[in-house]
Amino acid sequence: MDQKKPTFEDLVGANDVQEWTNNVSDGELSKVSNLANKQLQLSAQVSELEAQLKAKKEEFRLTSEQELPDAMQSAGLTQITLSTGEKISINEFYRAHISKANQEKAYEWLTSNGHEGLIKNEVLLKFGREEVEVVSETVSALQARGLSPEVRQSIHPSTLKAFVKEQFTSGNDIPTEPFGIYIGTKATIKKD
Repeated sequence: MDQKKPTFEDLVGANDVQEWTNNVSDGELSKVSNLANKQLQLSAQVSELEAQLKAKKEEFRLTSEQELPDAMQSAGLTQITLSTGEKISINEFYRAHISKANQEKAYEWLTSNGHEGLIKNEVLLKFGREEVEVVSETVSALQARGLSPEVRQSIHPSTLKAFVKEQFTSGNDIPTEPFGIYIGTKATIKKD
């Protein structure tokens, strides 16, 4: 036996919103109010904890990338084992990022210096669900049908980081500005 699903009008009536009467009991309204206040308090606490976590992450980064490596280098140490068994070592690390503003300059440098293989070409097409047949077509077939595929280029962040490290450790010259290169040292603590 099929039951007809109620319509919106069946549920709330056809009256104007201003004509609705409030049949909510004081107890129900109190519960809703308490839960709404609880949600607001939890939201504020989550925001506060996220801000604290962000600050602690920055404090950790400063300690592990600047303060501890600087102190160890001043003491002439590259590695030390604490009495509790943790080993602290200073290791170089590399970071790189190509901003939108520097993308053209960075890609030109990579291409003119024989590293164009790092640049990935991406063809992006968006289709509706009913266009399954068109999805399997090649780019040329899509263009013949009047579609305009968007072609983008990108370099995966890990690929860029590895490339920058390889260039510097091999002694090759690479411009730092277009690649947003940052080279630092970091203290790593490992327990045995």
